[in-house]
Amino acid sequence: MLLGILIALVMTILKHCATHPLGKKTRKGLRTFFKHFDLIGEGDLWIGGIVSFAILILAIFAYVFSSDYFYRYPIEKISGNATFACDPTLSNAQFSTRLMSLMVSPKVDELPVFELLNAQLFTLHVAFVNTLFSCTDVTLTQIKDINLPLPISSCNSSDGSVSIAAILPSHGVNLQFLLAGINTIGGVRLALEGSGTQQKNDILQVSYTLVDVTFAQAFSAPGLLLTQQPSLTLQLTKVINRTYALTEGGQTQLSGIWMPYVSTDTNQIFVNENEYIYAISSNTILSLVISETPYYVLNIQQPIVDEAELIFTNVLFTILCMEIFGLVLLIFKVIIVPLFRRLNNYYQRQSTTEKSLTSNFDVSQASLYRF
Repeated sequence: MLLGILIALVMTILKHCATHPLGKKTRKGLRTFFKHFDLIGEGDLWIGGIVSFAILILAIFAYVFSSDYFYRYPIEKISGNATFACDPTLSNAQFSTRLMSLMVSPKVDELPVFELLNAQLFTLHVAFVNTLFSCTDVTLTQIKDINLPLPISSCNSSDGSVSIAAILPSHGVNLQFLLAGINTIGGVRLALEGSGTQQKNDILQVSYTLVDVTFAQAFSAPGLLLTQQPSLTLQLTKVINRTYALTEGGQTQLSGIWMPYVSTDTNQIFVNENEYIYAISSNTILSLVISETPYYVLNIQQPIVDEAELIFTNVLFTILCMEIFGLVLLIFKVIIVPLFRRLNNYYQRQSTTEKSLTSNFDVSQASLYRF
């Protein structure tokens, strides 16, 4: 717009310098050039060409902005801040979260990710810290209708701690860790690990990702000891992340991950030394119940603007700019220019009248003088 104002000033200066052949020729060439590019007044006004160039520059900036904004999706693939906007975190992604019941059947394309989650194997790691127990003192049992021994994959005892690892037979299991002896335990740490995988379905145009599970949580209390019969509950919740494709015909991404949560009351599983001396059992039994929640979390990520909407919006924006500037030029041509001409004619008539009166007065004065 500033460049257009500068060109208009140059045209005005050339108009007053039209007596010079070079200025007259230059102004005529510029008028022809801008009239040729007049998209607003269809070649009627040379200033319409300047406005047309302003609209063109404005539209180019809008197209560049919309293109950069469009490809900032999904957020996992965004690298760096947005340099085309004031908000550096601007992205073309909107999110929604739903709590879904497992009693309701999921969509057809979501079934494979549920199957991957259900088939994922977990390795449970339990560490007893600040204790004199050793690996030979630990026994792991699965509680069903009868007590079944569960094999321990590995056990390490060093620096006053015992670390046990076992592969879980299922996602819902009731376990008991029996530590034979009267030794005390300062704290306990639970960890859960599971390997992920990936697969694709070209027919449904969906890619599936099973995310690795790496969870750990420690329980301790300063100056307190673990009771002889502590109880912990580990709840597993499925989390499904659906990322829609950016363009039509693209590939939808579905990822699944387990979200573990341990619920317990530290005031109930830890006691001080004075309370511990009243313990009558010669063993420490840690009860751990692992179960799956009856619901799952569905997170949806989809673009705010899709490709068709982006094209339509850009075309609509360009037409809107042309109509707004066309309306301004129409107001200028219909209202401002006629009003300026009326005022100019009015002042010219006033000036002519004053000159006529002055001339008549001078003639009368001359006649009176001759008389």
